[in-house]
Amino acid sequence: MNTSPDSLPEVLRGWRVKPPADPNFRSAVWLRIGSRNSATWPAYLRAHTAAWSLVAVLVLGTAGYAGTALAQARVRADREAIVVTYLVDLDPRVQAVHRP
Repeated sequence: MNTSPDSLPEVLRGWRVKPPADPNFRSAVWLRIGSRNSATWPAYLRAHTAAWSLVAVLVLGTAGYAGTALAQARVRADREAIVVTYLVDLDPRVQAVHRP
């Protein structure tokens, strides 16, 4: 163990960091901020082509799957309505069950 007579809080209270001042710090920060604002939309897309391509594929795939599922549900419902209409027209007993 450290047998220093100073306690940790006293040592920490006296500890100060004084880094050397950089005269170009402020101008360098504003230069970096300005360089981000000068980026154009096509440059942004070129830099992020892979991510936006993945997003486009996912959106198109999801839309295609959802459209197919909705179309199949609509076809099933239409087919059921056609079958019921056909049976009602053929058989009076079915007509009594399906027509109010």
